[in-house]
Order: sequence, then structure tokens, then C-alpha cells
Amino acid sequence: MKHHTVDSFVDMPLTELSEQALQWLVDLHSGTATDADWNEYALWCETSPDHQRAADMAEHVWQRLGSALERPSARSLRHSVLGLLLILSMTAGLYWQNEKHGWMADQVTAVGERRTLILDDGSQLALAPNTRVDIKFNAKRRVLRLYAGELFVQVAQDAMLRPFEVEAGAGRMRALGTEFDVRRYDDTVSLVVVEHSVRVITQNNLQAINVEAGQSIEYDSLRISSPQSVDVSDSTAWRRDQLVFNQQPLSEVLEQIGRYHRGLIWVRDRDLKALLVTGVVATGDTDAQLQLLQDTLPLRVRQLPWLTVVERSRGEK
Repeated sequence: MKHHTVDSFVDMPLTELSEQALQWLVDLHSGTATDADWNEYALWCETSPDHQRAADMAEHVWQRLGSALERPSARSLRHSVLGLLLILSMTAGLYWQNEKHGWMADQVTAVGERRTLILDDGSQLALAPNTRVDIKFNAKRRVLRLYAGELFVQVAQDAMLRPFEVEAGAGRMRALGTEFDVRRYDDTVSLVVVEHSVRVITQNNLQAINVEAGQSIEYDSLRISSPQSVDVSDSTAWRRDQLVFNQQPLSEVLEQIGRYHRGLIWVRDRDLKALLVTGVVATGDTDAQLQLLQDTLPLRVRQLPWLTVVERSRGEK
């Protein structure tokens, strides 16, 4: 059995409820909370049994840390953040251990880790950071199951004529050639074909779509896009320790940066997620890249132990 530490838990994505808890705890332990704020937090805790259980666990953890649920001093902020991270690890434990999310996958890369493999059939597989994939080869099929992250595959010809497929989210991709890239974030899957073509079929679109070299496609559980022309060099820049963005939303930019960054990156003002970003990010120093975003966009980046808060810059409305 694999054991998760606090370090590994803080690299996982936040759920909707844990984001709300994070908002409350950061605000209440900022040193500026009023009695009305605490009353509103009490009402939030009573919203549902899940909310109340999260609150009970929070108080228990704070008591273990020698703190009480009260207005903290600035000195106690670090302890509050640590308590929050422990709460997140406890409340999300069952989710993370669920097999359908691949926490026990055959290949798992850590934050900032890239890995290259030679598969049994001679195919080459490159894994981006924070990637989880199962590899299932048998006498009839060669299958990769991508749970999260990104992979680049160069498919070798097979003497047994077995098809080579990648399953991800609500779809399946069959290689009709050699080189392609697949990225998955939550339910959204994107494919970029570098050489030859890939056939894509999804649960809600039984007619297969062929994606040719120099094209990309995106799908989730509800929709699938039409093939679009794409710069394959930019789309696979992660293999050169770079991330290239062209008018992409900040939420997607931070998701990709997060694969190389230790700790949680949390966008406190949700409307900031739609800001469009263009530029090249070097993956070797994410702290510096986050500061660069602060210099070029109307936002402020605050870095706490294991938590980076992205919020609207002062003076912006």
C-alpha cells in the first residue's frame, strides 16, 4: 500500500468544497476577521453534514496543534495553514485512493519529474510531471490508460499487428501512425498529432474522427471539438522544459505550471481565471515565473508555506 505524506497531498487539485473551506480559513485567520465573518462561517458549517464534518475535523486538528478556533495573531498564521493542509489531506483521502483516478497506476511521476520509458513493443513513452498512466499489453491490444497529466508516445510497428490505443476520460484514441501527445486535466482531454494520424472515438460520439499530423482535438464527457491546426512544437514544448501559451486562460496556465510547483496554487478571485496569457514559461523556476505573471497581469501572488495565493492586485476592481 502506498502512503501519502503532507508533501504529496498538497500537490493534488482542490475540490469545490475544499476551495470554499480554504477561502474561509485564510480569511478568518488573516487577522482582520469581524464577528460577522465568524457568524457567517458558522452558518456555512451548518449548510450540510459534509460542511459540518469538515468543520469538526478542522477544530480537531487545530486542537492537536495547540490552537483554538479563535481570532489568530499573525504568528499563528503559519500554524493555521498547516492545519488547513492536514484537513485537506483527511477530507480528500478517499477521493485520492479511488482506483478510477489512478493513484495506484503503473507509472506515476512526481511534481517537476519527467520520465522516458521504452515499452515492451519498442514504443517510446515520455511522461510529463504529475502524470498517472496504466500500461496494459496483451496478445490482442496495446493500451495506455491516462488518468491525469500528459504523455508523448512514439509508436513502434508491432510484429503481432496489435492496435495501439490511449484511453483517457470519455474517449479512446487509436494510433494510425507514430507520434502524438495526449493531455488530461479532470474530464478534459486534448490530443496533438505530430506524425501520421490518430482516430478518436468518444462515448457520446460513436462516429470516429481522424486527426491528422499538425492538428489537435479536445473532448470531455459532453462534447468533442473539430480538428484544428496547431503548432506542434509549441504544444510539445514541455519536452524541452518550457510551456508555451497563446491567449490561453490563466486557469489553464496555472494548472500547467502547477505540475512543476511544490504546493497548492489557489486563485482566490475566480474571475481572474479567465484572464488571457501569452508567453513562454521556463519550468525550472516556477517561483520566478509566478512573479513574472504578477508583473504583467493585474494580480498579486502571495507565497505561503505550501500555498501560493493568486488574487486581484490592490487597487484593481
